[in-house]
Amino acid sequence: MPLHPSTGRKRPPALRDVADLAGVSIKTVSNVVNDYPHVKDSTREKVREAILQVGYRPQVAAQQLRTGASKMVTLAVPALTFSYFSDLAQQFIDEAQLRGQTVVLHSTSGGREAERTVLEGFNRVVGDGVIFNPLLIEEDVFARMERTTQPTVFIGEHLPEKLPQGSDYVRIDNVAAAFEATTHLLDTGRRRIAFLGAIATRHGLQPHSSGNLRRDGYRAALRQHGVAPEEDLVQAVADWHRHDGFSGAAELMARRPDLDAIVCGNDDLAIGVLAQLRRLGRRVPEDIAVVGYDDTPDAPFASPPLTTISPDKHSLAATALDLLTERIQGHDGPPRILDTPYSLVIRESTGPATASTAASVASSAPDAASALTAPTTSDLEEHAP
Repeated sequence: MPLHPSTGRKRPPALRDVADLAGVSIKTVSNVVNDYPHVKDSTREKVREAILQVGYRPQVAAQQLRTGASKMVTLAVPALTFSYFSDLAQQFIDEAQLRGQTVVLHSTSGGREAERTVLEGFNRVVGDGVIFNPLLIEEDVFARMERTTQPTVFIGEHLPEKLPQGSDYVRIDNVAAAFEATTHLLDTGRRRIAFLGAIATRHGLQPHSSGNLRRDGYRAALRQHGVAPEEDLVQAVADWHRHDGFSGAAELMARRPDLDAIVCGNDDLAIGVLAQLRRLGRRVPEDIAVVGYDDTPDAPFASPPLTTISPDKHSLAATALDLLTERIQGHDGPPRILDTPYSLVIRESTGPATASTAASVASSAPDAASALTAPTTSDLEEHAP
């Protein structure tokens, strides 16, 4: 933080600090902050980069931050049209009410610029701090950022281990969870197991996005059980919606009609996959087992009810709000990274393989599968694709 010229004490970054770093006038910085349209794109980008570097936040919001008077926090998520995020938002609202706080919901609609606006701390981001689930922000943006512009707790996607000062990160171990889901399928006798999800190469996501991490956990489970991962059993889809699962399953089944299980990147994809398998006349779980991820409210009512990874959303919301409240109240320690629990909920979509399927893979069954343990993200670095 800059020092006050008369007292020598640290003070919040001001417009002058941004202007000096960007080499422009204070008026120009003000125009960018207020999103006036007449500023040249090159100048706007230079000012926004300076804002990131100095950690400037508009004065009204900074006053709220110092007093803690608003009792409001922003929850910024990619889209409330996803079952997972609407369910998670309700968990945050309920938990915040117990603390006398109000949650302001903000959807970035999965847009990179909208996410960057949240990170910069102005334009529709209100309250004392923000809980933020980014999808598309480039990792080098975090690397250039010394400090967040407001108390921030990140959730969701895998972020760089080095986070900006003023922030914390609450996550679920996507690698270990997908490993456990895939191991469950292997334990039921499946061996030709596919993965279907939105991964970086097809959607502009970062290399450590949840889709990639879940795919890595799937591959690790296969390797540890002596099953070689096959590239044509990995189906990349454009997004996380049901129609993506429906169309992705059609491509996958046309390419590999012999598969006997599918690990899906989330429940919405899995429900789309189930619909496509019904259309193709394939029985679940007798012919093909299906696993989802997120344990959304629709999962128990899918046809058949869906086996899925169930993140502890209550724990995630409570932990994130605890950390954010500490930041709002003045905690300025280094960034903290905490894992929240999850469980595998087994339902009817993953019953045992049929006798003919089991017989065809019996010779490849491992001798000590029960002794295998799930890897962490760091364990997989040597297997990075």
